[in-house]
Amino acid sequence: MLVGHRGHWDGFGYPGLGWADDLLWLLLLLALLVLVGVLILRLLRSSPSKAPDRALEIVRERYARGEISQAEYETLKKNLGG
Repeated sequence: MLVGHRGHWDGFGYPGLGWADDLLWLLLLLALLVLVGVLILRLLRSSPSKAPDRALEIVRERYARGEISQAEYETLKKNLGG
């Protein structure tokens, strides 16, 4: 058991660091929370925006292969916002 200069359990740090040890853990926790927040925002922003792009790409590929007519292509392109 680690005992600090104040005579009580000092956590996982070295005895005697006191507030510096607490500050380090607080900064690490804050950095972790920020990282998790950034990752969540990236996931939320990237998912919806890629779906219409991929759908329009599929329509272009089908038109290029001759699977759909020009009228169908124009209609689908307009519906997908392209």
